[in-house]
Amino acid sequence: MKVDRTWGHYTVLHTDGCEVKLKELVVEPGKRLSMQKHALRSELWFVAHGQATVYSIDDSSSTELLGVFGRHQHLWIHRDSWHQLCNDSDQELRMIEIQYGLDCVEEDIVRMDVNGR
Repeated sequence: MKVDRTWGHYTVLHTDGCEVKLKELVVEPGKRLSMQKHALRSELWFVAHGQATVYSIDDSSSTELLGVFGRHQHLWIHRDSWHQLCNDSDQELRMIEIQYGLDCVEEDIVRMDVNGR
């Protein structure tokens, strides 16, 4: 099922009980998700197409660049780690996300407003 968001959309491709969920995220050029973290799950991100710019928050609560990831690169997002996915390019970003943990539900999310980021 496709779910539209302000940054693009996502589709849940597969679930295995409540502990594993496979999604495809499509982030439109110039769009970004919120800065967020999850208490019950970790995530593995794999760039299928485009370029992902990923931010976190450092110990002083400042935004820091985790990296820019191209096609076929990946990144682990650990449980309780702040992360923000951005598409700063002029082409569509397609990200495969594997969620794994105690409960992979949309409600397991804490968001932070980070000065326009």
